[in-house]
Amino acid sequence: MLKLFVTDLDGTLLENHHTVKEENKRSIQTLIESGVEFAVATGRMDRDIVEILKMMEQTGHRVSQNGGFVFDKTGKLIFSETFTDDLSKRIHQTLSTHSDFYSITTADEVYVTERTPLLEQFEKLAYFPIIEFKDVADHYGSTVFPVKFNIIGETDQIVKIKDIVNQELGQEMESYLSDKYCVDFVPKGISKALGLTHLIDKLNLEASEIAVIGDSHNDIPMLEMTPHSYAMSSALPEVKAKASNVVENVYDAINDLKQKGLF
Repeated sequence: MLKLFVTDLDGTLLENHHTVKEENKRSIQTLIESGVEFAVATGRMDRDIVEILKMMEQTGHRVSQNGGFVFDKTGKLIFSETFTDDLSKRIHQTLSTHSDFYSITTADEVYVTERTPLLEQFEKLAYFPIIEFKDVADHYGSTVFPVKFNIIGETDQIVKIKDIVNQELGQEMESYLSDKYCVDFVPKGISKALGLTHLIDKLNLEASEIAVIGDSHNDIPMLEMTPHSYAMSSALPEVKAKASNVVENVYDAINDLKQKGLF
């Protein structure tokens, strides 16, 4: 039987990066009332998940920063991982050389070294202000502890930058196309699957007792965890190929699980 349902946010549960369909809210409520635990796994920060759960009038387990932080539904920290001081500086230097726009995310804030027109567009997707901090790299390891670096732009452009950065530093970190306009760089080994593994260990669950849904490359590790995996129809072919099912909406996945008698 199903014990845990896990959803990605952008492109999956969230519509236009900010709203949740009423049908999705009702289906998730039905799950919870049936005794199924609910979780969010996203590249976004934990504070974003908290705001979205408030908007939905729900509580849930939280896997943020592509698995860099894991909290249970009571808010207790289960797992966290950040970059080392040295690697943070080297990633920062490489990105500043090759990218016109990059951001640095810690547990609590998102920083940029310069506010640009592209930032104004990016900030519209955020739930909290982005902080300009020109000398942020000078504070790595003392007051700033990066868990994710991020580049924004057209897909072809950012994938090229991703490849360049990976040639230099790929053995020391992970990189994911988390959206067609966004690449995330996170510590080595970090993934949504790793975050969920820490969560299900805490909940004493097996991977076969969870269902997951997502739409991007950073969702692939968790799609591969369980036979109950769903990709959004809007996902790229290589993402859909890793899922057991393809659906139009989160509520379609939940309805499918119900029809299969899994809850």
